[in-house]
Amino acid sequence: MAKSIKGKAIEEIVVVCEAGIGSSLMTVNWIKKELKKLKVEGIDVYHSAASRVDEDATFIVCHEAFEASVKKRAKSAVIVTFKYFLNDPVLAKLVADIAAGKTITSS
Repeated sequence: MAKSIKGKAIEEIVVVCEAGIGSSLMTVNWIKKELKKLKVEGIDVYHSAASRVDEDATFIVCHEAFEASVKKRAKSAVIVTFKYFLNDPVLAKLVADIAAGKTITSS
């Protein structure tokens, strides 16, 4: 069964990567900017290497290539995966769903 969380219940978003080229930081900044536009406050958005993800993380956003390793570390987290670091429609939908308080389900 897929894990899910209500958008209004999200307190932090961990953006995970291992590419080493700053892609997760770009994604973090984009998510922060979009949440601010939609007047969503109180969500801490930060990045982490896949190998260092906190096992207690509850909501994770990562490139699809890192999903398996992230699932091994953060077994109870809701994990949303995307394909493109920039302009991915999954990320745009995610931010809109959070702002609307919709239920977000693991990819």
